[in-house]
Amino acid sequence: MPPDRLLYNSSLLRPPTVKKFRFLRRSANSPGILYKTHPPDSEHNRNLDRSLPRQQFRGYGSASFCRQEISSAPHSSTTGRASAICHLPGLPPNPSPRTLSAAGMDPAIIAARDNVIRAEVAEREAECILMAARENLLEAREHALRLELEASAASQAQTMFNTLTSHNTTASGTATPVAVSGVPTEAYTFPVDKLKRRQTRPGKTPLVLVACGSFSPITFLHMRMFEMASDFVRFNTDFEVCAGYLSPVSDAYKKAGLAPGRHRVEMCSRAIESSPWLMVDPFETVNCNEKGEPEYVPTAKVLRHFDHEINTVLGGIEGTDGKMHKAKIALLAGADLVMSMGEPGLWSPIDLGVILGQYGAFIVERSGTDIELALSTLKQYENNIWVIGQVIQNDISSTKVRLFLKKDLSVRYLIPDPVVEYINEHHLYQEGPPKEKQEKINGSKNPGPESSNGKLIKG
Repeated sequence: MPPDRLLYNSSLLRPPTVKKFRFLRRSANSPGILYKTHPPDSEHNRNLDRSLPRQQFRGYGSASFCRQEISSAPHSSTTGRASAICHLPGLPPNPSPRTLSAAGMDPAIIAARDNVIRAEVAEREAECILMAARENLLEAREHALRLELEASAASQAQTMFNTLTSHNTTASGTATPVAVSGVPTEAYTFPVDKLKRRQTRPGKTPLVLVACGSFSPITFLHMRMFEMASDFVRFNTDFEVCAGYLSPVSDAYKKAGLAPGRHRVEMCSRAIESSPWLMVDPFETVNCNEKGEPEYVPTAKVLRHFDHEINTVLGGIEGTDGKMHKAKIALLAGADLVMSMGEPGLWSPIDLGVILGQYGAFIVERSGTDIELALSTLKQYENNIWVIGQVIQNDISSTKVRLFLKKDLSVRYLIPDPVVEYINEHHLYQEGPPKEKQEKINGSKNPGPESSNGKLIKG
């Protein structure tokens, strides 16, 4: 083998392999080292460098090479031989087998080198295939997750649609709603006819006031609360009132003197018919359980319902800048309700956190209530509670109206006239049967005083 072509030790053709080789180019005085075990600056290598002789050879071209075998150990394969091959000056970085053979390279080393190259190429191809497979798996998982979410959303929407629109037909052919827990059993539509969809005051936050109560029956004070709150908000806050809602409580509330929900909803609707911004939401009164029985709806859930309908379904309120803004949903109530919230164990702390912490409340003072005492136990929510003072005291209550009706006293000018007419029409809040019905039960009608000729005497 020409010594000016390739320097190699014939021992490489035997099973031993080289742990460390040092190649020195004398002309450039630059070492090129291939390490297998020991680091270059280890004491082991320095001692071996000093102890073993150096053999100088004439290398390829004008450079002189010297290779020194430092130590050897048994080798198990021919790939170790190929690992001892270093780049030779004058040859390309990746010489072909023909080029190496022409340079005097041993055929066994060339074959070992080819095997190593093939193995490396196969390994890289396998890595690429594995990486592509992993990416495909991730994409498949993401696609499956998207399909699952879309299917779940479609299923929920279909369930809600079926709940609100499906009916069972009775033998007589009338439609009977299907009862589902927590969902209205009648064809329910959220009222938005008087909702201000676009703000008129720049820089203000849209506000929707919600009053929850029995409204059995609705009084002028209930309606005045909204007007007082509107004035208070306009002059003392950074809100703009966009709507006011009355939400009559469910029949499951079981309060004394509570008229059926359909009557209370109708009385409220007639009372605020002339109002340009007040509406009645029958959501609570139409909620039933699986058996079709009325189901009580907590106040916190009612406020979430309004939040969902206005901010999620409708997308909020359009501001003067043309952008949609989330409306603030707030409870409108009397001071007696806040006093009950301050009583330990009466309200759930979670519900209080939702009502007063998340949404907030506007409280109207009432005579005979100590609002300061009530608020002293709700200090953590004081920044989300607004107290509205009554300039003109009004202590009309539904309880007093029912008492008047029970004693057959006039309630005109205590409640709106349409409500008075509705109560008389349906004989609500009366302890006994109406007079006409009682007269039919007795079998005769009291004709009043008569003259001798049988004619009625006026008077």
